[in-house]
Amino acid sequence: MIDIKYKNIYDKFVEHYKNVHVNPWHEISEYELEKMYNNLINSMDINNEYNFKYFMDYIIKRLSGSADAHTKYDSVSLIPINFRIFDSEVLINFPQYLKNSRLVSINGIDINTIIQELEEVITYGTHGKRKYELEKALFNRYILFGLPSLRKCEKLVFEIDGTDGKKIVKTFDKTTRYSKRELFDYDKYRYGQNATYKFFDNCLIYNHSSVQIRFKDEIELAINNLRTEDLTCINTIIIDIRGNTGGNAALNKILMDFLLEHKDKKLICLTDYRVFSGGRYALRDLIKLGAITIGEEISTPINCYGNSNWIEIEGHYFSVSECYFHPFLGWSASSKDEFQKEVTNEILSPCIFSPNVLIKETKEDYIQGIDTILNYAIEYSKTRTQRK
Repeated sequence: MIDIKYKNIYDKFVEHYKNVHVNPWHEISEYELEKMYNNLINSMDINNEYNFKYFMDYIIKRLSGSADAHTKYDSVSLIPINFRIFDSEVLINFPQYLKNSRLVSINGIDINTIIQELEEVITYGTHGKRKYELEKALFNRYILFGLPSLRKCEKLVFEIDGTDGKKIVKTFDKTTRYSKRELFDYDKYRYGQNATYKFFDNCLIYNHSSVQIRFKDEIELAINNLRTEDLTCINTIIIDIRGNTGGNAALNKILMDFLLEHKDKKLICLTDYRVFSGGRYALRDLIKLGAITIGEEISTPINCYGNSNWIEIEGHYFSVSECYFHPFLGWSASSKDEFQKEVTNEILSPCIFSPNVLIKETKEDYIQGIDTILNYAIEYSKTRTQRK
């Protein structure tokens, strides 16, 4: 059953979704949605924030398919731990004293079973997005306590294999609100050292890990500072867009204008499994400038629904895609009529980016603190000619 409070929120979301989304029934029909809704409310109780999160994520995953990762219900309650996933292993990234330890189970349930349950509620269009969403889900209390195997629990008991072989237990409950001192720096987790640069050998390495509007001043300052640097001995510029999950793609122009002033330099772009949304526009622009791409597949198909339209419904926040984009073809649609009149099979056919040189970060390098992708790019820069 579903409480009237949550039914009202759901109904308002669906109405907003139908009105705003450029192509709302691209994966399932309205009839199929209604059938799924009835099956869910008859099979689970939607009477708290955790179960409602599961309920909404389950539905949105099936509305969105692999082409729309911008439509979502944004509900996050952090616990002070985060992870990196390598194949079937979940390693602890934070806190530092547990770093590189392995998460074995939660509440006695094998971590692979937990991941199978998470698969039912995370939306993704690439393997990279799947990895990133799983990593984030494992420290979001709203998601974990809504899973079928955990929703009757009052605590999360993380069983961990320490790097010294000893068993470790970390417990988190539903109600504790952790202080900033206890929690990890979420901005640093998401964006790293954005709008910073360094020199190594004959390379300039610039971090372009976010185009969120709040970084506008930092991006402008970094580029202005770069214009005062003596780049005479620099023969390669490495633009690191790893972790760039988007924001305002117009901010990419600040960087691109600088790069146009240095066409004599070799240009390399580093990618990873987190690059998403506006981050792929930076990727497109760098490719147009002649960049060689090195790293991992990214977190989104090149063509997808996007341009998030945010709405608050009784204190709950939802994003709905109101456009469709294919940046590599230079095509977009921002209305239902435009989409229906102009869309083609070529535009809709999934376009999955693969870098010129596919290099994945290995578990062994991660544990040793070695930057697999950057190190490869530096060595690669010594063997290639400049842009034409």
